Amino acid sequence: MSLCERMSSEKIPGERFRELLWSDLGALDPDKYIIATYLAVIGPYPPKRVAEEAAIENSTGTWTPVRYETMEIRERYSAKIVGLVNARENAYVIQLAINGENYDPETGGLANLLADIAGNAYDLMYLERLKLIDLHFPKSWASAFPGPKFGIEGLRELTGTKEYRRPIIGMIVKPNLGLDPKTVAKAAYEAALGGIDFIKDDEALVNPKYCPLDERVVRVMEALDKAKSETGKMALYAFNITMDRQDKMMEAADLVQEHGGNHLMVCWAYVGFGGIRRLAEDPSVKVPLHIHRCGHGALSRVPDHGIDAVLISKLGRMVGADEMHAGAIEGKFHYDPAEMRRHMTVFRCEWYHIKPTLPTLSAGNHPGNIAPSLDIVGNDVMILAGGGIIGHPINTTAGAKAMLQAADAWMKRIPVEEYAKTHEELAAALKLWGVKREWVARVMAESG
Repeated sequence: MSLCERMSSEKIPGERFRELLWSDLGALDPDKYIIATYLAVIGPYPPKRVAEEAAIENSTGTWTPVRYETMEIRERYSAKIVGLVNARENAYVIQLAINGENYDPETGGLANLLADIAGNAYDLMYLERLKLIDLHFPKSWASAFPGPKFGIEGLRELTGTKEYRRPIIGMIVKPNLGLDPKTVAKAAYEAALGGIDFIKDDEALVNPKYCPLDERVVRVMEALDKAKSETGKMALYAFNITMDRQDKMMEAADLVQEHGGNHLMVCWAYVGFGGIRRLAEDPSVKVPLHIHRCGHGALSRVPDHGIDAVLISKLGRMVGADEMHAGAIEGKFHYDPAEMRRHMTVFRCEWYHIKPTLPTLSAGNHPGNIAPSLDIVGNDVMILAGGGIIGHPINTTAGAKAMLQAADAWMKRIPVEEYAKTHEELAAALKLWGVKREWVARVMAESG
């Protein structure tokens, strides 16, 4: 007999045990349960039984009844199925109410929670694919997470954009690897002369021997101080301290701050939510946190498997991201317009006590393609460009000015081509890269 036939017809011991897995959402204490929403592709198996097995795997039970899981334990601590809806053929939205008492938000936190509710269920043989779409947290659980220290308004203060609320414009130092500290500082200085708000290390650069972090911090901050003396504006610089060991990461955070560094950066996927939280909640860290999401596609890009990209953004805000990447729109990476709008919502909506996170768009941005991006996401956003600034045909300073000019054109509702007639830096950028997607076709043609 096949597994499907057994699941459909076999008399399972203790049907009352299975009945305890089902509940009405309205009958549960809203301040006690975490609501997890999944999309489950189940193939030919009975949907009700699949939902039950997922609830069992994601809480108190295992593949067979055991003597220590009493009725009382299952009734109080098991996941409750509060929704089962057919989304399409062989695919169902399953909602589970998870008792928040099972996990201590102060110590186990998201690591403990996700290891359970986004853990072994992915390996269940009757689930072809599974995607964790969303998590709703009760106030009692969310209160353990202070969230961003600065948030959007704090970053507006630091960048001097609180009154004139244009998009915050930043640069990524390129090439990604291979530069020595002196050259990194030179690039930062040139961008700062152009009035840029923010500069950052590439996600690949942390502490190679040819560009050690300590020397890089000293040289970059000296360069930015020099630029400030000439322009009156201090740019933020996010130094990448992505490291395996949290103790070493904290040492690096101290080093950056001791040398006058004003911003930190880590890569979410391989530092983890716990690493971000360690930095965000430590009182010794007094600068904002820039969170790169490189690697998220390994979990999120398949539409019906993994963890939803927007949920990753939501959890990033929860653990303390002052800024966090949401991909690009008119750039070089995969983009979905509905998903981008959802990112903007989870970053910026009112959510308990947690400050909004500044969404960051990066990957292929240049002065000719930011207007359609801003039309979608609005002005409370950071736009980053690497090649779109450093690759400017005049120089890096002109590249920074061109990006700022493009942002000003959008704020004034002037077409970028029109604005370029009186701004030579912007005109040179548009001549090289074009407007909107024209550059994509050219690059693809040149690459064969």
